[in-house]
Amino acid sequence: MPGVIKYNFPDDIQKIYDLPQQMLQAGHDALRIQAQLMQGLAQIYVLVDTGSLRDSIRIEEVPTRDSDFARSIRVRAGGYVTNPRTGKLVDYAVYVEAKSPFMAPAWAEVRGQVMDVLEHLEEQRST
Repeated sequence: MPGVIKYNFPDDIQKIYDLPQQMLQAGHDALRIQAQLMQGLAQIYVLVDTGSLRDSIRIEEVPTRDSDFARSIRVRAGGYVTNPRTGKLVDYAVYVEAKSPFMAPAWAEVRGQVMDVLEHLEEQRST
């Protein structure tokens, strides 16, 4: 019939149910971008001898209890890379950070953007 609007409720309802997941995914994507920026900044700030510590700076994503909706994003340094001089895994990141910080200043640079993302998500959740 002309002029009649039809809605397919099962599809429309599914779109509504998918909205929180889509919001969380958008938030996760925005936070991941900040984690990548922090990783890159830390790799620039770290003192380099063999490059092993720099190469060990990475992003890790860990599922939380409700892994469908949340993942923890971490920027870490140390482990996973072998120092060619010692033949051991990089286990000294915390000591270098204490003497010549590289992670702290990287976090300081992205912290404002991370907080903006989290505040935006909170606003979306409460509307």
